[in-house]
Amino acid sequence: MQVKILIVDDDVEVLTSVGQIFTTLLKGYLVLTATSANQGLAMIKEQNPDIIIVDVRLGPRSGMDLISDYYAWINQKRGDSKPIFIVITAYDDEEAKKKAEEFKVDAFLMKPFGKEAILHAVIDGACKILHRELSFLDGMRNHYKNVLEKINEADKRLNGGAKEKA
Repeated sequence: MQVKILIVDDDVEVLTSVGQIFTTLLKGYLVLTATSANQGLAMIKEQNPDIIIVDVRLGPRSGMDLISDYYAWINQKRGDSKPIFIVITAYDDEEAKKKAEEFKVDAFLMKPFGKEAILHAVIDGACKILHRELSFLDGMRNHYKNVLEKINEADKRLNGGAKEKA
């Protein structure tokens, strides 16, 4: 499974440094980048990333606007698969923290952060994704197990009836 990470930040240096962490230290990650909230939302719609790292301040539209737009879009689409959101910021912005809590983001990191902090947040997010997929697969396994049991019961009834006629 290749994990898609979208990094949305208007600072190209942040895009490069964070992106390099996942292309050099950890293999199996596809890194996508965007420099604005609008570009980020377009990437989300096109690429369906698993993990989104988004800066709070992106110019005229914020990272919180991006998350809000995502939820408006996904609710219209009636989708149920939520990506992992990691919010990053260089500003101690209480309003942004409050919004992040309302959106139930998975992590909130203050810049500058170390490699360990972003690695931990992304790996934690990847684990949540795997857990979600495993839960889904477990549910499917139980469903098919029940279907097979019903088929076997029906087969026994049909074969039992055929033996009585013979």
